[in-house]
Amino acid sequence: MIVLAGLTVDFPDRGIRAIDGIDLHVGAGEHVALLGRSGAGKSTLLRALLGAVPPASGTVRVGGRDPWASATDARALRRSTGVIRQGNDLVLGLSGRLNALMGTASEWGLRDWVAALRGGVPARYADRLAALADRHDITDALEARVNQLSGGQRQRVALCRALLPEPQLLLADEPTTGLDPASAGAVVEALRATEGVTLLVATHDVAVARAFPRVVALREGATAYDGPEFDEEAAMAVYGVAV
Repeated sequence: MIVLAGLTVDFPDRGIRAIDGIDLHVGAGEHVALLGRSGAGKSTLLRALLGAVPPASGTVRVGGRDPWASATDARALRRSTGVIRQGNDLVLGLSGRLNALMGTASEWGLRDWVAALRGGVPARYADRLAALADRHDITDALEARVNQLSGGQRQRVALCRALLPEPQLLLADEPTTGLDPASAGAVVEALRATEGVTLLVATHDVAVARAFPRVVALREGATAYDGPEFDEEAAMAVYGVAV
């Protein structure tokens, strides 16, 4: 699903090399934690996969597509990718249901908009949204305003929004930031329960990373570790201290 070869990303206006020659292969359906300190390059790597930042050198392939090859490839890539951004980007004054539906709004016709704005669900998404809400235990939360929900509920609404269009790839940027341990654990469990979707989760939290079968750790924009278990030796490579 993901193939990076010698990927380098620079921000010349800030004199920063954010990604420094990364090679990465992620298979279809694989779940991977992308671990590192703030500034290690995690978010930039996710943005590069979406075609939001251009490579200075190297190549990016996602689902066989190069996001910089053509506008058609870029649009197809974004349609097949679900994204949970840091802070989740939910609209606090709207219901959880409307927020969850927004992941499909680019495909709506007039009837879909009328159904959603009248407090319903466009018919073609009703069954899938109900199933996602049940699976992630937010059926009641969908009818409340987002500003009335807990942090963990908000993240699960964001997860449903990302999964509703049935993406092939799901990218989550620091999905547990600001959550207590129990809520963070529930969000990680929900992410890990996604089947048939390639999942890449950027996190600075070693406890979150250890819940995944594969950990890729970054340090100063380069790969410091790639393996199935993040142990003390790996922590030394990434952080310079045992974790």
